[in-house]
Amino acid sequence: MTAVDDGLPVPAGWRRTGSVAWFFNPYVQIGIGAVLVAVSELLLKKGAMAAPQFAQMPAGLGGVSALASGWTWVGIVFYILSFASWIYVLRYVPLTVAFSLINLVHVLVPIGAWLVLGEQIPVRRWLGIVLILAGIIMVVGPATKAEEKL
Repeated sequence: MTAVDDGLPVPAGWRRTGSVAWFFNPYVQIGIGAVLVAVSELLLKKGAMAAPQFAQMPAGLGGVSALASGWTWVGIVFYILSFASWIYVLRYVPLTVAFSLINLVHVLVPIGAWLVLGEQIPVRRWLGIVLILAGIIMVVGPATKAEEKL
């Protein structure tokens, strides 16, 4: 990993040129991956809610009916895109840092469910969200400084 003018890390052997070079920054990819996972979860929820109810379906197979919803399939596509982003990140970022940052998903999903699906977030869950953000900051700050020294 090398640094460039703006201080953001760039995978060794990569040159930052053009207006979309920022997109390939592994730390940007962690954020993109977290957003993709959160969106996929929201889409899967919509797909599950829109799924037809089959009276004859055994209780254990009830989730299979969600495959009849287009929302579910779009959610699966978003999951696949997030997986590609995650594999890219793992190539360039230490797992301890990447895994800590990707936990942003645990903040984005409840907030997305609140904003998009109208779900309520109890006070205890808001406190949990604050703790998750504090944990990410506490773990990533020192790890990022250590990585800069490499």
